[in-house]
Order: sequence, then C-alpha cells, then structure tokens
Amino acid sequence: MRLTLTHLTFLGADREPAIVRFGPAVTVIRGPSDTGKSFVVDAIDFMLGAKRLKEIPEREGYTSILLGLILPDGSPVTLSRSVNGGNFGLYRERLHNHPNEQLPPPPETLSQQHNANSDGNLSMYLLKEIGLDGRWIRKNLHNATDSLSFRNIAHLCVVDETQMQSEVPPALTGNYVTRTKEVSVLKLLLQDEDDSGLLEVPSSKDKKISTAKVDIIDRLVGDLETQLADVPEPSLLREQAARLASSIDGLSSSVGNLVDERGRVMQAIRKAQTLVGDARTEQGDLRALRGRFRLLQSQYASDIERLVMVREAGNLLNYFRRGTCPFCGAEPENQHLNTECDGDTTAFGEAIESQLRRTQGLAQDLAATINEVTQRSSTLQTELTSTLSELDTHRQRLTELDTAVADHNRDLRELFDTRSNVERNLGLYDQIATLEKMKQVVADEAAAATSASGTGIGLRAQREFSAALATRLAAWRFPEPESVRYDTSEQDIVADDQLRSAHGKGVRAILHAAFTLALAQYCLDRDLPHPGFVILDSPLVTYRPPDGGNTPTDNPSGTEDEIPADIAGAFYEDIQRHFTGQVIVFENTDPPNELDNQTVDVVFTKNASAGRYGFFPY
Repeated sequence: MRLTLTHLTFLGADREPAIVRFGPAVTVIRGPSDTGKSFVVDAIDFMLGAKRLKEIPEREGYTSILLGLILPDGSPVTLSRSVNGGNFGLYRERLHNHPNEQLPPPPETLSQQHNANSDGNLSMYLLKEIGLDGRWIRKNLHNATDSLSFRNIAHLCVVDETQMQSEVPPALTGNYVTRTKEVSVLKLLLQDEDDSGLLEVPSSKDKKISTAKVDIIDRLVGDLETQLADVPEPSLLREQAARLASSIDGLSSSVGNLVDERGRVMQAIRKAQTLVGDARTEQGDLRALRGRFRLLQSQYASDIERLVMVREAGNLLNYFRRGTCPFCGAEPENQHLNTECDGDTTAFGEAIESQLRRTQGLAQDLAATINEVTQRSSTLQTELTSTLSELDTHRQRLTELDTAVADHNRDLRELFDTRSNVERNLGLYDQIATLEKMKQVVADEAAAATSASGTGIGLRAQREFSAALATRLAAWRFPEPESVRYDTSEQDIVADDQLRSAHGKGVRAILHAAFTLALAQYCLDRDLPHPGFVILDSPLVTYRPPDGGNTPTDNPSGTEDEIPADIAGAFYEDIQRHFTGQVIVFENTDPPNELDNQTVDVVFTKNASAGRYGFFPY
C-alpha cells in the first residue's frame, strides 16, 4: 500500500514545460544553489495539499502544475492544480508535457479541504489509497479526537531544508496547537493503532468552579491557538527574530552608507553647479569683450585703409618726393626752409608711414588678444561640457541613491513589520504558557486523570523503532550508532547522550534524515500504512569533515558538528541497496561515489551552455 511519484510538471501558455521525472527507487537531484531544487520540494508538498506555493521569479508565466503518481494497484494517475492554489484535478492516466492551452479539463475534481465524510477531497483520496482512511487521532488532553488528514502525515515524508536542520523534533512541526495530534500520528504509523476508541472525559461535576475556570482558560488558550494556527514554534520564532535583528542592522548600516554617499554626491553637485555658473559668467564676459574687440578691430582696419589711401594719393600727387613744391610751385633751388612752405614733404610721408605702422601694430596686438580670448572661450566651453557631463553623472547617481534609499527604507519597514509580528506571536506564546500554568493550578483530579489516560507509543514499538534508527545510522557510519534511541517522553532522538536539538545543524540534519527513512522502512517491513515515498532536502550539505576524531563534539551552542567525511558515501550506498521505498534526495554537493544504474540522477548546472540549467528552462 504505497504511492510512487513519477513526475512534477509546470505548464504555462508560451512557456516551455518544466519537468522533473522521478525513478521508482532512488532519485538524486543535485546542483548549485538557486537552481530550483528546494522549490521542487515545496511544489511537491503543494501538490499534496499544502495551501501556498513559494513565489519565485522563474515560475512567472506558469499557471498549472501536474504531479504524476503510481497507485498501490499499479495504475497511473495525474493530479493537476493551479499555481494559485484551490482544488485539484484528477486524471486517471499518465499526463505530462502538455502545452497549457491543450491541457484537457480534468474528468474528476478533488477538494483541497479535508472532509472525513466525503471521498471527494485530496486528503481522503490519498489516505484511502494507502489504507489510512477512516482513522481518528487524539487532539487534546481531554481525549477529544479528530479525523486523520493527509496533511497530518505529509511532514513525515516530505522534509524541506528548514525542517531538516531545525531543532524541532522530527515527528513534530513546531506548531504548539497540533503537537498532541502529531504524537498520535507517529503512534498510528508505528503501531497501526488510531485513537477512535478513546472516550472524551467530561469535566468533573463536583468541582464546578474549578471546571469553569479551566473552561475559561481553555477558551482563552483556544483563541490564542487559533491565532497561532500557522505560526512556527517559539524557538523558530526566536531564531527568526535574531535573523531579523541582524538583517535590520545590516540594512540600517547600508542605508547609512547610502546616505553618506548621497551627501558626498550632493556636495559634488553643488561644486559642479558653482563651476558651471562661473564658467557661464566668464563666457558672457568673454563674448562681450570679444564684441568690443571686434569693433576696435574694425576701426583699426578702417584707419589702416584710410592711411594707405592717403599714402597712395600722396605718391600719385608727388607729395612725398623733393622737387617742385606741390603747395607753392617753387623749384627746389627757390624753396626756403623754415617758412610756411618749407618743402619738407617727405616728413609728411614718414608721418603717414609711422602712423600706419603704429596702427598695424595695434591691429596685430588686438588680433593676438582676440585669438587668446577665442582660445580661452574654447577652453572654457570644453571645461563647461566636461563639468556638465559630470553634473549629469552626479545627478544620475543621486537618483540611483534616492531609489536605493527608498527601497532600503521600504525593506526596513517590512522587516520592522515582520519583527513586530514575530514579537507579537512570541507574546501570544508567552500568554499561552502563562495560562497553561494557571490551568495546572486550578485543574481538578479528573483533568489530571484525563491527561494520564491518553495512550502513547508502546515500549515494544519504541524499542524496535530505536533499533531500526540505530541500524540505519550504523550503515551510514555515524559515530556510536548504538547510543542512538528514540525518546518518547521528549519525542526526539537521543544521540551520544544528548537530544538531537542540542547538536549542531549538521548532526540534526543527518538524524532527521535517519528518522524519516527509518520510519518509512519500519512501516514497509511490517506492512504498516505509510505513503511509501520519502523526500529529503539537503540531508548532507551542512556536514563538515572533522580535522580528527570519530565522534560528534559536544555542542551546547547549537553550532555545526564535525561529521566523518565518509558518511555521504555510506548514505548513498545504503539508500540504493537497502531502502525498499521511493526516496528523492535534493543536494548541493555531488555524491562522492558513482551512483548505480538504477538511480535517476538529475543534475542542475546553473550554466546555460552546459547541461540542464535548473528546474525551469533557462
């Protein structure tokens, strides 16, 4: 009675289908970060009834998802669902690789909402296929029961990277409200015993006041639990709060750096604007000066032309040669010096030549000055163009900085809002803890008896499951596997005399993987109901080979432990040879040894020119 996943397919109009196919035994999907591996895990969980699908840019344009399954009787079916959620379509055939506009309408529809009184929902459909329909599980200390939903067991076979490394025990989700249910589900899988035979214990009649107080407290706790229905456990919230504080500090520092740079850019803009203003003022002065110089140059040219004309006229009239006086007509021998007509006509010519040379010299000096003014104007224009270009660059950078500051401020507001919600939820958990303590004070004997009446995992099942867990870890060459056991009082794994939650994330991941695989194999070996498949996201990526020694180090701080380097090779060898269900492993690192030919090996490269880029086409 097991299910087998065959493929996951995303379809969209004008989009190449995104498909990953799974083998019936072992499938390894590996490659660098941000290639879609964890998204595939999330999408499988979404197709098994989860409410929401992660938003990533690559899924834009895709509208439908297909999940192929092989039922226990060997018949293929395909589930379809919109990426936005909602109900499921059921095709009783193998269906994939259809363009979205050609996807036929589903012949059957399954509701997303679990309903024990109907077979027309996904939860009851899957539970019926694996022999777990009609089961009831205990949900509180008063032995109240609820019908088993497939979502109650999904976290035991689909383990994402966060769950893998979390300090929350593997059998639990970290949701305070559903803890009792989750313990009952584990008991159901290990012993094939549900809680349908439990009788809800009524309140004691002879202690009405205490009972009323308990009822009030239960009501208050119930209201708080309703608000915390989809909220992680307090330890995860505290981790999130710490990460948010770190993110806020980092983002605040970035904003400070951007503001500092903005100040420098503004200073550069003001300096450039001053230079532009000065240059344009000087340009105006130079244009005015050059205009006046041009007028003077025209005057000099006019004077030169007039002097040349006088000189030419004097030459023509013989004013500038000694001989008959052009003024009185006297011959040279009859000319008298130092009189009104002294006959010194050459001095007049020389005066004209002297004035002409002087005017030409002034004109040349003026031309040189005009040339200097022109050159200065050209240089100034070049500098002005360069300064204006720099000013544009500074203004563009200022716009970029303003946008970045606005984006960072928006992100900061979102982080502050998220932190506020986290702190609010932690406050609600604190309120629940306080109310529970009050409830213990006023609880009557009947309530205490009720608490004790809930049956737990039997000693035999606990012993055999612990042995299965140790055997699995021994096959992986985990240090001192004989010390590993499952502690039902803590609902956690004990390794090396400390709870799994006390180890670093590397050991927590390997122990969670061992728990999930051991539970599946335990059920398969005993023909107990189980989905039959296991999905593990990054069970090995956090491992770090030790510098020396073979045992995990004591690590109360919760940092990463040192694990022998050969665990990865032994892990892959074990799941290929000894696991009889279907296992799908997602990893960043490559297996140290070659996989056998029965294993489906899917490699994402994140390289558009080599192999498969990622889950979604490049």
